[in-house]
Amino acid sequence: MIAFIAICYGGVYLLIFNKLQLVSKSVGNICAFAGVGMVLLGTIVFAWFTFAPMSSDGRMFRYIIPIVPNVKGLVVEVPIEPLQPIAQGDLLFRIDPVPYEHVVRQFNAQIQRQQAEWRLAKLNVERAEKLINVQSAAQVDLDIWTANMDAAAASIEGSQAQLDNAQWQLQETEVRAPHDGYVVNLQLRPGNMVTSIPMASSMAFVSSEINTVLTSFSQSAVRRIAVGDEAEVVFTNVPGQTYSGKVTRVAGMSSQSQLSASGQLPSFTGAPVTDRWGVLIALDDEALTRQLPQGAAATVAVYTGQGKPLHVISRVSLRMSAWVSYLTSP
Repeated sequence: MIAFIAICYGGVYLLIFNKLQLVSKSVGNICAFAGVGMVLLGTIVFAWFTFAPMSSDGRMFRYIIPIVPNVKGLVVEVPIEPLQPIAQGDLLFRIDPVPYEHVVRQFNAQIQRQQAEWRLAKLNVERAEKLINVQSAAQVDLDIWTANMDAAAASIEGSQAQLDNAQWQLQETEVRAPHDGYVVNLQLRPGNMVTSIPMASSMAFVSSEINTVLTSFSQSAVRRIAVGDEAEVVFTNVPGQTYSGKVTRVAGMSSQSQLSASGQLPSFTGAPVTDRWGVLIALDDEALTRQLPQGAAATVAVYTGQGKPLHVISRVSLRMSAWVSYLTSP
C-alpha cells in the first residue's frame, strides 16, 4: 500500500512537471517536491498505522482439549474418525468395562451381606428389649446388639460410598466429547492401553466452543484499539472475500514482563521490548467461523474510533490482499 501511495505521488509529479508544466523542472523545485512528498508520505503512514492498524499475524483460534480418561484400561472401541464432526456427549472411545463391572458386583454383594448382619442385629435388639421387660436378660445384652446394629449400618454406608465410586468408574469407561468439535491426528486404536495420568493424553480434541480470530499488534499500534472497534478479516484460504467483525478483547500483556518464582535474580539485557499484544476478534458471519479450520491464517485490519478518513487506506489495502490471495493460495 505504501508503494501504491508513492506511485500515486509520482503520478502527481508527472502531471505537474510534465503534463501541465505548472512548475519548472529546477533542482530546487524537484527537491522541494520530493521533500514534501516524503513528509506527506510519512505523515500518512504514521496516521494509518495509528488509527487503522493492520496485522498479517491472524489465525483462527480454538481451544485444544487433551483427552485424558478418568480411569485406565484397555481400549476396546474407537467409533470416531479423524476430523469427523462430533457433538457434545458423543462417544470418543470405550475402555474395557469388565474389571470395573467385577468391582461393582463385589461391592453389591458386600452391601447385601452387611444388610443381612444389620437385620440380624435388629432382631436381636428387639428380642433383648422384650426379655429385659420380663427381666429375663441383662442390659448388657441389649447394649451389645445395639452396638452391632449401629456398626452394621456404618459398614453399609461405607460400602455404599465405595459402590458409588465403583459405579462412577464404570461409567467413566465411556469417554465422551466435552464439547462440539473434532479430533485431529487420531492414533488411538482398540488394543491400546490408556491411563489417567494428565501428561499422557489419548487424543487432542479441537473444541468449537468458541470461534475467534486471534491476532497481534505492536504495542505502538495497539494503543488506540478498544473493545467494540470494527474490524475486517481476510483469510488466506478464502481469497477474494472480506469478513467483518468486532474486537472482543485486548490482551495488554506480554511474556517478556513475566517473572517466575526461582532462586535466581532476574537478568536484564538492555534490549528494547518487542513483544506484541494479542487482540481477539469475533466475526459477524458465525456460519463461516464454524467452517474455517483451526489455525486458518488471516490478515486483520482494525478501525479505531479516531482518524476515520484514514480507514479507507486499510480497507483498500485489505481488499488488495484478498485478491492477491488468488495468486498465493495453492
